[in-house]
Amino acid sequence: MASDKPTKEAVEQAFAKADKDENGKLTLSEFKACFEEVFNDGEGLGPDAIINMMMSGFDADGDNMVSLDELLKVIGDKKIDEKLMFKTMIKGADKDGNGFLSAAEFKPILEAMMDGEDDDEDGPPIEFFMNMADSNSDQKLSVQELLNLFTGEAEEKDPKEEMKSMFRLYDTDADGMISKKEILGFMKMMGMVDEDDTRADMRMIVNMFMAGSDEDGDGKLNYEEFCKLMDKPE
Repeated sequence: MASDKPTKEAVEQAFAKADKDENGKLTLSEFKACFEEVFNDGEGLGPDAIINMMMSGFDADGDNMVSLDELLKVIGDKKIDEKLMFKTMIKGADKDGNGFLSAAEFKPILEAMMDGEDDDEDGPPIEFFMNMADSNSDQKLSVQELLNLFTGEAEEKDPKEEMKSMFRLYDTDADGMISKKEILGFMKMMGMVDEDDTRADMRMIVNMFMAGSDEDGDGKLNYEEFCKLMDKPE
């Protein structure tokens, strides 16, 4: 998408051009034409999943069409209110209207946002993002938690809460313990393991990570052991 911000006049002209039936609202295909006209970068909007997500971000009244007022509320004067658009997208994904997104409801948003990136079978799973954003460990995400994750506007956390969030990123099965398998999985997701590393290399990396931290010798890290590990000077 082009970096130049559209003027209000440009948006109004593009809207009028795309509104073929002149009913004051844009269908999905008209919305796509309007948006491509506004930014005119020759790249298009991408796959249908992304277009649908974007349109839901503008469609404030949920009628599956976009009016000029709805368009201008998000684009505004020479800038796109991405936070407002994303917030509306989240609300649209909240199928049961309870104010939270489950993993199943969040997955389509994540897939649309990550569309076009290189597929990687070892890439971060939905649970990784759920654990990252779920600040109170209730296994569901509020609108604010998602905004914090994707807009970088999270409020400053207490260091203890930060440590708990980090622990959850490793503890993917939420059993309160971090296994060697979970450590290796996290390292793979974060690109800390090279493709040419052998199984022996990976075992050595994990054992080095665990060395001196697994105080009770059970082959796992509990929360207290994890905190001590993270507090160690580099």
